[in-house]
This record gives sequence, C-alpha cells and structure tokens, in this order.
Amino acid sequence: MRKVQTQPDSLAQEALRSYQNGDLEAAIERFAAARVAFAGEGDRVKEAEMANNLAVALLKAGRPQEAYDTLEATPEVFRKAGAIKLEAQAYGNLGSALEALGDPTGAERSYSHAAQIFESLGAEEELGYTLQAISRLQLRRGRPFEALASMQEAVASSSKPRFIKRALETILRLPSRLMNR
Repeated sequence: MRKVQTQPDSLAQEALRSYQNGDLEAAIERFAAARVAFAGEGDRVKEAEMANNLAVALLKAGRPQEAYDTLEATPEVFRKAGAIKLEAQAYGNLGSALEALGDPTGAERSYSHAAQIFESLGAEEELGYTLQAISRLQLRRGRPFEALASMQEAVASSSKPRFIKRALETILRLPSRLMNR
C-alpha cells in the first residue's frame, strides 16, 4: 500500500529539491512553509526537522542569526521525543550557527554535545565530522594541541581507516610522541 503524501511532505520535498539545486531563497521559503504545516498538524518532530533544514539553508545564505533563532529549541524537542540522533545533529547545526555568529565558546560547547551523543550512538561518520569541526575551531582559537588531539580522535573514530587515514593518524601521533605523552 502506497503512503499518501501530505502537503507538509510535499513542501519538504520541494524545499529539498530547491536546496539541492542551489536555489536557497526558494528552499528557505519552502522549509519555512513545511515547518508551519507540520506545526499545524501537531508533528513537533517534523516541525523541528524542518527548522534544522531551514537553518542549514539560512547559514548557507549567510544569515546566521536567523539560523540560530530557528534552531535554538530543536535539540530539546528531539531529546523529549527520543530522537537522539536528530538531537545530536541539531547540536551540530547549533554549533555551526554559533560559530558563524562569532561565539566560539558556545559553538564548541554545542559541537561537544553533538560529539558525545554521536559517540554514544556509534555514529562514526557524524562523530568524525563533528570532531573535525571542534578541531578547526580550537585551532582558530589558538589551541593547537587540543586541536591536534581532537583531529586525532576524529581520525581514530573510523572503524575502517584507509591507508591515507592510517598515515594521517601516524603523523598526528608524532607531536605526542615527541613530547613523551
């Protein structure tokens, strides 16, 4: 039996197509409309998903304050609904918004929440991306050793490192060995 598509689902698909085609303004309008439509149906989780998608489009369009305002409450919505992976993704998006707003402390805190959740879920790929974001942020903040440790953890989080990753991991261990850590 085929599922009948609802108006919010259609809006969400149109928004995603617009985003993938690089039409950010149309994506922003459609994600916002889908968000409102899901809210009208009382679907808080889908509403929060659309808020996260909307925020990603807003960030890409260079509108970080709007992205932050859109995202602020979504991790809690996902946590209450038991959608733990979505909660982690929301924290990662929140970290991106805070980073774009020039709040490195808040960004690192949000990224760290995301990393902890991804690690507990065994979501290696997402954990790796999040740790890379933390490392990049730490490096920009003048904390090279912490950045190195975060990048080392990102590389190590992969269960099947390829040759290049293994080489990178070895290189990343060198400073620790030189310092007898």
